[in-house]
Amino acid sequence: MKKFFLHPLALAAASLSIASLAQAQQAASNDAAASTTTPAATNTAPASNGGTLGGLFNAPGTTGSSSQLSATPSYELAGIGRRDATQERILTSATNGLPIRFDNGIYVYTSATGGLGHNSNVSGVNTGAISSNFYSVQPEVVGELKKAGDRYTLRYAGNYTKYTGSSADNFNHHFFDLAGDNYFDSRTRLGWDLGYVDQTDARGSTSVTVNTPNRWTAPTARALLAYGAPQAQGRVELEGNYVQKRYQNNRDVTASFDTDLTTVSGRFFYRVMPRTSMIFELRQTNADYKTATISTNTDRRYYVGATWEATAKTSGTFKIGYAEKKFSNAPIKATGVSWEGGLRWSPLTYSTFDLITSKAPADSTGVGNYLMNTATSLQWNHRWASNLSSRASVGTVKTDFSGAGRTDTTNNVGIGAFYELGRNWRAGAEYTYTDRSSNQNTFNFNRNVTYVSIQGTL
Repeated sequence: MKKFFLHPLALAAASLSIASLAQAQQAASNDAAASTTTPAATNTAPASNGGTLGGLFNAPGTTGSSSQLSATPSYELAGIGRRDATQERILTSATNGLPIRFDNGIYVYTSATGGLGHNSNVSGVNTGAISSNFYSVQPEVVGELKKAGDRYTLRYAGNYTKYTGSSADNFNHHFFDLAGDNYFDSRTRLGWDLGYVDQTDARGSTSVTVNTPNRWTAPTARALLAYGAPQAQGRVELEGNYVQKRYQNNRDVTASFDTDLTTVSGRFFYRVMPRTSMIFELRQTNADYKTATISTNTDRRYYVGATWEATAKTSGTFKIGYAEKKFSNAPIKATGVSWEGGLRWSPLTYSTFDLITSKAPADSTGVGNYLMNTATSLQWNHRWASNLSSRASVGTVKTDFSGAGRTDTTNNVGIGAFYELGRNWRAGAEYTYTDRSSNQNTFNFNRNVTYVSIQGTL
């Protein structure tokens, strides 16, 4: 392991320099960008690298619903990386590979993924589809500092994707993130995160027609305070999240989507069995639209459920309750049953199944007063040998557009295989098929995407 000396402030400058260099060379994010759509659930469900529907790609940060996310051609590779899922952290970043170590205790992890693919319907349309090859480079740099039991990370992640047959759909995505996990004693811990997102809504991912992807930026802030030892009878979590989302182009249609999102949540966990706890949650999101004030609303969720790890093979979280979305400047209200759930079944140590399901309202993406989404996905990850693994997934999202008489059903199927080329390299080949059917036929479309990639780490 190499040793160097680096002043802590130099880490930030180094990360920014690497990001600028990558962008200049046209080289080619997740949890914080995803929070810029509808309120995000607490990450208590089993993690899934397959995106909203467990497919090959996801597009965090797209305005609106999970049905729109499933249809977007704005690809973020779903995770052929080797993140350590067991790494204990609250809001700090995970790491890939081995670090470069500096004498002042800072570790720097670098990785990059590059790939080539083909998209049969770049803009997600019913007729006149654009078919194009594309290439993508996705660098990531994470600086890590551990001090007195606390952990801090500074991260840059990028996605630079170019379409050979549709340059209008090219995009560069950037995600900057400074986070800390602080452990005050055996009962009290705090995670905090400050970020900045520069991203696009791909054509076809919203309900507005544009000639180029809608680009937006957003400073973000998030904090999670937890009180109670892991094995205590009762535990409490308080969480806050703020996103200031501003569109940078196509202002004739995107100005109405500029919004400030403020979310506060409270959760109480009560242990009823050694490995099972009840959950009681209240969550509220205020969406303050800057120009389209008629869209300003308050989204409130009331949940009760359970989280469990009954055996070494089964774990999960399921919450069900009531959701209401009230609009401040219009006589519109969405109410009804809402749920969030995730179940992981591991019949073998090298094979896992993740089932994720949800139902909740979301803000409109240009059609209807609001959206009501019902989503279910199933993903299977299996390791066939020490250097060979695979992922298969299926998913569906039903979206009702309130006040527009429109209902869409989007189905995804994906499969991928990944091969370890020694300690530092990993190759992948992936395929996904997306089909959207609507009671308004003009919104029907299907898409085939293939992608081959290689990832390198130190």
